[in-house]
Amino acid sequence: MKQLLAVLLAANVLAPSGILASPAKYERKPVTVMGIVAGVVVRPISGGYITQFALCDNQCINVVEFSKPSFAVGQTLTVAGTFHTIFSNGLIQARNVVVVSAPTT
Repeated sequence: MKQLLAVLLAANVLAPSGILASPAKYERKPVTVMGIVAGVVVRPISGGYITQFALCDNQCINVVEFSKPSFAVGQTLTVAGTFHTIFSNGLIQARNVVVVSAPTT
């Protein structure tokens, strides 16, 4: 956990618990988040896939990505996207979501 914290501080990357400590501060703003992948759900959609998963440290946020995942549960992952306290697109409704603009690793 200390190594994860050192990486986060050096790269201006947030932990899920950092965002959840004051979610209104990040509403509809670009964020980069690093955590451990949990609970991956993939759904086929017209023209591709939609993937929803949790990204966790001692707390978890939801992540929505419009592609087939190239990661696995338990993997450390960094994502960049826009944070929403409430997200709904007709297929997914969730709270505390980062909608990924581009997966980073």
